[in-house]
Amino acid sequence: MQRNKRVLITGSPGAGKTSIINGLKNKGYSTFSEFSRSIIKDAKIKGKTNFFLSEPLKFSEKLLEERKKQFYNSESITKAKDNIVFFDRGIHDIYAYLKAIGKKAPELKKQIYSFKYDLVFLLDPWKEIFKKDNERLESFEQAKNYYIYIKKVYSKQHNLIEVPKSSIDERIFYIESFFKKNG
Repeated sequence: MQRNKRVLITGSPGAGKTSIINGLKNKGYSTFSEFSRSIIKDAKIKGKTNFFLSEPLKFSEKLLEERKKQFYNSESITKAKDNIVFFDRGIHDIYAYLKAIGKKAPELKKQIYSFKYDLVFLLDPWKEIFKKDNERLESFEQAKNYYIYIKKVYSKQHNLIEVPKSSIDERIFYIESFFKKNG
């Protein structure tokens, strides 16, 4: 049996990743959602306004645990369309975010680089669609900063495929076309 390809959609906060993931899911692809939103919601209920900035290492450890589960669980999906599983953000994002706020985490770095995705699609900052919400707490300027580190961290281990700015349907078509052209 062929192993599922692990395909990551990552990049700037507020660049359209989740909309693309939802569109791919609607087209029958297997997907994993962004898990940090669940952690942020739970922390807010407990009175932590910005859990990532107040306790970055603790937040990151919780997030790493869940993203590792997603990574491993992708292997057990037996009927993935075209043997592809899409992820809304990945394991390496955790380390990138820590680097962006100046936190050293050498033990986390080693652990993170033991994981590799088959393909990584990258979305750059897009001011026209960026919106803050209850879980997206950063400003557009902060989002641009996170993007720089996300790109650096992933490019050390992966070839990045930049997704052009266009409608959700056109972006999904771009991603699907990549597989048709490159297998």
